[in-house]
Amino acid sequence: MRIRTDGKFTYREELVDDVADLLDENTRVGAVEASCEFTQAMLPALAKAVEHEDMTEELAEILSTRAVDVEYEISTGVNVRDA
Repeated sequence: MRIRTDGKFTYREELVDDVADLLDENTRVGAVEASCEFTQAMLPALAKAVEHEDMTEELAEILSTRAVDVEYEISTGVNVRDA
């Protein structure tokens, strides 16, 4: 697999290097693999977190990223039937 880092994709090189540092990975391949594993585990965890009783709109906003939007909204309603 190759990742383009030329032209408009030059930011990717710094992005992967930053992730490697954050995840304490020694190689770019390790950074990409660790990111994939993290995402694979984190998305289901976020879906579960949204259902937790302590979730708030503020926490959902904090957990959101450029790629993943976590939304939490409490909605209520009343339906009145004709007698």
